[in-house]
Amino acid sequence: MKNPLKATSVGIILGLLASPVLADWPEQPIKITIPWKAGAGAVDQMTRQLQKTVSDSEIVDQPITIFNVGGPIPIGLRQAKDHDPDGYNFVVMHTAMMTLQAADKIDFGYKDFEPVARLGQFCQTTSVHKDTGIETLDELLDKAAAEPNTLVHGANLGAINHVYGIMVEDLREGAKFRFVQTGGDAGTFPEFKGGRVQVAGFSAAGATNFALGADGMPDPESPVRLLAYAGSERHRNFSDVPTFHELGYDFQFCVDGWYFAPKGTPNDAIDGFANMVREALNDEGMQSFLSAKAMVGAFQAGDELMDEMDRQWEAIEPIAARAAKK
Repeated sequence: MKNPLKATSVGIILGLLASPVLADWPEQPIKITIPWKAGAGAVDQMTRQLQKTVSDSEIVDQPITIFNVGGPIPIGLRQAKDHDPDGYNFVVMHTAMMTLQAADKIDFGYKDFEPVARLGQFCQTTSVHKDTGIETLDELLDKAAAEPNTLVHGANLGAINHVYGIMVEDLREGAKFRFVQTGGDAGTFPEFKGGRVQVAGFSAAGATNFALGADGMPDPESPVRLLAYAGSERHRNFSDVPTFHELGYDFQFCVDGWYFAPKGTPNDAIDGFANMVREALNDEGMQSFLSAKAMVGAFQAGDELMDEMDRQWEAIEPIAARAAKK
């Protein structure tokens, strides 16, 4: 008769030997490409915090080296896609990969990489200028439907905040904003403050900077009135602002920070990188960074990550294609 204790012990040992935690990866420095200039945007900063956290906490015994590729994002993305799948080449990208593909600005997409992990995300808000007199999301959508194309919505045309704005107007039949080119949060706010723009889809960080004072309370001098938050639950920085779900809309819109590897990258490297991200997310330094940037830790990997990407692509692709034609 077999010894059940011995059989169990052997099974546990074999399981541990096969686990990503005890795998040999990494045996050389880890390279992460960021397909835009250094210091630009929350996802670049998030990756630099990942680099610091991994080093400070000795999560793995090899360093992370970051390579920024300036110029248009597609250049760096294509380079990363064509890198050697040796288990040490990775790239970080956000939801704009999907808007670029839908707009035919790249002829590849997330399925042409090996998805590895999602570390964090930031979600959007919908705001109006206080001078409009609009105080609720329903009032905004009602006016956009009753007087289409009269409310000016600032956006980076064809990009994430434009897609977001179209999705918001689609929540009410007949609602139409007049989208104008202002750029991202930093470019939109001066136009908003000057009254040339009445509606904006600021990120959570933008909403924090533009609507709240240094004490974290609503700034009475700010022209920004926050109407709704597109996360799954209220944001800690403006807990009085309801989510779209609370207001009766089946709608959520967040920008994810995704790590990818070239197709053909070994599974032990993919699993090892994902485990490294998971451990880093539990670190106090990473949590402090995410809080300071109004981001939310939202780890995903494996099939769960691919399912979420598929869900987002299904929602974003037709809207981004419309945005590219406007």
